[in-house]
Amino acid sequence: MGKIKVQIISVGILLLGMIYIALSQHISLGQRYQRVFFNGDFVCNISQNIDAKLVEKEVRRSLAAESTDKLAMDYEMKTEEAREPFEILSSQDELQELFAEQMKNAVVQIGQRAYTVGIEGYRATFASLDEVLDFFTGVKAEVDTDLQYEPVIQKREGHIQGILTAELQSVVPNVWEEVLPEETSGDGLVAGVSGSISDALAYAVANPYKNVYQTGLLNLEFIEQIAIYEDYALPEEMADVAAEISEVTKEKETNKIYVVKSGDCLSLIAYELDTTVASIVALNGFKDANVIIDVDDELIVAVPEPDLMLRATRGEVYEEDYNAEPIIIPNDSWYTTKEVVHDPGTTGHRERNDIVVLENGIEVSREMIHENIMVESQPAVIERGTIIPPTYIKPINGGRFTSGYGKRWGRLHKGVDWAVPVGTKVFASSAGTVVRADYNGGYGLCVLIQHPDGKMTRYGHNSKLLVSKGQYVEQGETIALSGNTGRSTGPHVHFEIIVNGSAVNPLKYLN
Repeated sequence: MGKIKVQIISVGILLLGMIYIALSQHISLGQRYQRVFFNGDFVCNISQNIDAKLVEKEVRRSLAAESTDKLAMDYEMKTEEAREPFEILSSQDELQELFAEQMKNAVVQIGQRAYTVGIEGYRATFASLDEVLDFFTGVKAEVDTDLQYEPVIQKREGHIQGILTAELQSVVPNVWEEVLPEETSGDGLVAGVSGSISDALAYAVANPYKNVYQTGLLNLEFIEQIAIYEDYALPEEMADVAAEISEVTKEKETNKIYVVKSGDCLSLIAYELDTTVASIVALNGFKDANVIIDVDDELIVAVPEPDLMLRATRGEVYEEDYNAEPIIIPNDSWYTTKEVVHDPGTTGHRERNDIVVLENGIEVSREMIHENIMVESQPAVIERGTIIPPTYIKPINGGRFTSGYGKRWGRLHKGVDWAVPVGTKVFASSAGTVVRADYNGGYGLCVLIQHPDGKMTRYGHNSKLLVSKGQYVEQGETIALSGNTGRSTGPHVHFEIIVNGSAVNPLKYLN
C-alpha cells in the first residue's frame, strides 16, 4: 500500500507540473515574462523563451520579400521584464501577427533600385547604370576631347558576386596592323599600354628610323580601383550626375609621404608638389622653415588631388637641339669633382617622338621611342676623376650655435662656435692626418688636421687633446674634449675649415 501511495503522489506531482508548464505559456503564474512595446505603445506580454528580436527580423524579412522594392520603416521595438501574476501571455505566432500589423503602419517610404559608385573614400548613388556611364564619361571629358575612349561597366573575374567595376576602352579602329610587320610579337612592352598599341611602340623603339610615329592619346585609364554595386535608395538620396562630376574631379588636399632626394629643399618640394612651405612645416611639426632635411627623410605633405584620377599616355613629336652623350676618359688620380674638357663636341638637331605618361595632368614619365637625326651631334671628350672626395660632418653632437663665420667685433671670425659643457667629445670632421695638436695662443688647446682633398680643419678651446701630431684619424673619431682654453668667453667648440690657406664658411661644407 505504501508503494502505491508513493506512485499516486508522484503521478499527481507530474500532472500538476505539466499543467503548470502548459498554463505558464499562456498566463503568468508568478514567473518572469516580457512586456513588448512598439513605438512606446504596449503590444502584448510574451514568455521568456520567445526571442522578440528574432521575431521582429523574421517579420521584416517577410514583408520585404512581398515587395519588389526596398521598404524604409521608422519604428522602435523594445521589451522589458515583468513578474505580475495572472497576465495573459501571447504565443510566438500571435506576436508575429501583431508585429506585421504594426510594421505595415510604420512604412514611411519605399526605396528604389539604385547603383552606388565607390572610389576609396568617395561614394555616390545614381538612379541607373546609364547615369553611372554618364558620370564616368563626364569625368574623362576634359582629357579625351576627341571621344576616343568610352566607359564600360563589367564584372571583373574574382570579384564578389554583384560587384561591378568600370574601365575605359578605346573606340578608335585598330590602325596599328597596317604599321606592324607580321613577325611582331603580341607581348606588351610598354607599361600602361596594352595590345597592338604596345606592339607598335615596341616596334618603334627597335626600329628608330622607320616611319612609325605615335601621336595623340594612346591610352587612357582610371588610376583608382572602382566598385559599383546595386543598392536601394530613396529619391532624395540620388546623386546629380553633373554635381558629382564636379565633386570627384575637384582637387582636395590629401596627406602623403614624400621621400627627400638629393638637392631637395622645402621650397623646391613645395613648388613641385603644388603646396606651401608653411604647410610642410606645420604637418611635420618643424619649428620653422630653416630645418635641415637629409636625403631619404620622410616628410608629410598635403598634395591636392581629385577623388578619381586618370592616367593618360600620349605620343608627342617635336624638334630639338641635342648633344650626344660625351666620351668620358676616367682618371683614377682625380676626385670626381675635377674634369677637363678636351673636345667640346658639337650640337646637333633632331626630330623626336616621345611617349609621355600623365597622371591627373602631371607628367610622371617620358621616353623617346623614335628619332630622326637632321644634324648629327659630335660627342664631347671629357677627362673626369673617379675618386669620391671626402665629406665633412659637424664635429660634435648637439651644442648651441652661438657664433657664425664672418665679421665679429671688427675682425673676421674664421669659424663657427657651438656652446657645450666642458668635456664634450669633439670628433674629426673628416678623415686625415693630424698636423698639430698642442696649445696655440688664442685657440688654446687646438687640433689641426690635413685632409686628402687639400682642405684642413681646426678645433679650438679644448680642455684635453686625445691625438698627437702625425696620427691618422678616421671621420667621427674622438680627437679632443671641449673646454674653455685660450681666448674664450665660455665653454665652447671653435671649428674652422681652411681651403688653400684661407678660412671659409664651414657650414657650406658640412654634410
